[in-house]
Amino acid sequence: MKKSSRRSFLVETGKAASATVLGSVLFNAKLALGATTYVRRNLAGMDASDPVLLSYRKAIAAMQALAQSNPLSWTYQGAIHWTTLTPLLTSWDNCEHGTEFFWSWHRMYLYWFERIVRKMCGDECWALPYWNWAPGSDLHLPAPFRDPASELYTVNRNAAMNSGAGALNAALVSVGNSTTGSFGLTDFFSTNLNIQGPHGSVHTGTGGWMASVPTAAQDPVFYVHHSNVDRLWDLWLAQGGGRSDPVLNSAWTSKTYTFFDEAGAAVNMNACEILRAAQQLNYVYEGEPPQVLSFCRRRPPFPWWEFVNETLFVLPGPPVELGGEAVTVPIELKELVGKIRPVLESKKDTLLLDLDGVEADEPPGVGWAVYAGLPAGTEAGVDSPYYLGSLSLFGVGIRSEKHHEFKPAHFVYALKRAVEAAMKANQERLPLTFVPLGIVVDGRATRPEVKAKVRIGKISLVVQRATEERGEA
Repeated sequence: MKKSSRRSFLVETGKAASATVLGSVLFNAKLALGATTYVRRNLAGMDASDPVLLSYRKAIAAMQALAQSNPLSWTYQGAIHWTTLTPLLTSWDNCEHGTEFFWSWHRMYLYWFERIVRKMCGDECWALPYWNWAPGSDLHLPAPFRDPASELYTVNRNAAMNSGAGALNAALVSVGNSTTGSFGLTDFFSTNLNIQGPHGSVHTGTGGWMASVPTAAQDPVFYVHHSNVDRLWDLWLAQGGGRSDPVLNSAWTSKTYTFFDEAGAAVNMNACEILRAAQQLNYVYEGEPPQVLSFCRRRPPFPWWEFVNETLFVLPGPPVELGGEAVTVPIELKELVGKIRPVLESKKDTLLLDLDGVEADEPPGVGWAVYAGLPAGTEAGVDSPYYLGSLSLFGVGIRSEKHHEFKPAHFVYALKRAVEAAMKANQERLPLTFVPLGIVVDGRATRPEVKAKVRIGKISLVVQRATEERGEA
C-alpha cells in the first residue's frame, strides 16, 4: 500500500488562530490514530506535471468513459449538481443556491466527488486542489486548465479566460475582511447568502459551461472553484467574533441529501456530519488556520450568538433595473441618522443593505460591483470604504433556469464602514451605485453586453441584532 504523506493539524476548539505557515506540518490527534489526513493544496503552487493534476486528469478520462447512468461517471456526477438531461435519475438536479444550505450541500457534494476521483485515478492519497481567486492572488484561470491537450480543458469557456488573456475582476470576487464583504458579516445565514455573489461571479467570468447552472459541473474547473468556496467557510469561522455554524437550527442540521460513494452505492448525509472537515471528513486546506470545531447538540458548552433582523428603512418606488450602465439609487442619509447612529455605536449590532426580489429573465452574463456612498464621478476598488461587494445571479433569480420552482435572489451586505465614511464626509445622501463589470482582458476591465436586465424588487436598510447566549457548564 502506498504510504500517505501526513501533515500535522493544530486544533483549538471554538477559537480562531493565526494562519499556519505554508508547508508547516499539520496534525490532528484523532486523525493521527490511523486515518489519512488529505491536504487540499493551492493550485497556484502546481504545474501541469504535478501528480495531483495528473491523477485528476486520469480520473476524468476514466469517468468520462463510463455510461451516464453509472453514478461514478462524469456525466452523472455533474448532473447531481444540475442537468438538462431527462429523465432525471437519483439525486440529479439537486444543488442548493440562494438557500441556507448552499455551503453545506456543496461541501457534501465535493466530499463524495473527491472519494470517487480517488478511486478512479488509483491514487489513494489524492485530494481536490483549490483555485484561490481572492484579489491579490492570480485571477487568471490556472494554466494547467488552459491546455487544449489536457482533460482539464474545455472549449466551453470564455475564450479570453482559456487563452490566458482574461482574468476575473477583483471587484466581483472579493470576500473582504473582518469588517467588509462576506467576511464582515458574523451571522452564518447572512454570510451564506453574501458569499454567493463572488461565487457566482467566478462562474460568470469563467463563462461557457460554468456560466450556466445546468452545465457548470461538467467543467473540471468547477470542482477546484468550489474547493475554494468550501475553504472560505473555514476561514470565515476562524475569524471568531461570534461567527459560528447554526448548530441549533434543526431545519439546517437535519436536512438530508443523497450522494454516491466510490463503490456507486447511495449514501445519505446531513450538515451535522460535515461540520468539522478535518475530524469528520479527513481533509484540511494547505496553509489554513486551525479549524473551528462545531458540534450538533442542544446547547453548546460555549457562548454563541442569536441574530434577529429589524428593518429600519425601505426604499420607496418601483423596482430598480440594472443594465449596461452604472445605476445610482439615492437614499436620504440625513433623515436616517437618528436611527443609524445607535447601530454604528453598538459593538453587537450590524447594519445591512438588504436587496430582495432580485431577478432576470435570462442569465445576464455580467456581475455588478455594489457601492454605498461613492462620490459622483469616483472610481473605487475593493479597498474603498464605499465598496460593499458584488451582485451576480447564478442558480437563483433567473426565470429561464428555474430550479424546481422559480425563486428570486436575495443579497445582504455589511454597510457600517460605508455609512461611517459617508457621515465623516458630511454627505447628505447615501447613493447606492451598481457598476456592471466583465472580466479583465489584457489588464483592462471590460463591460460586455448585458444579456438580460436585472430587477431589484426591494431595497432595505436592516439592523441585525446579536444577543450573546450562554451554554451549559
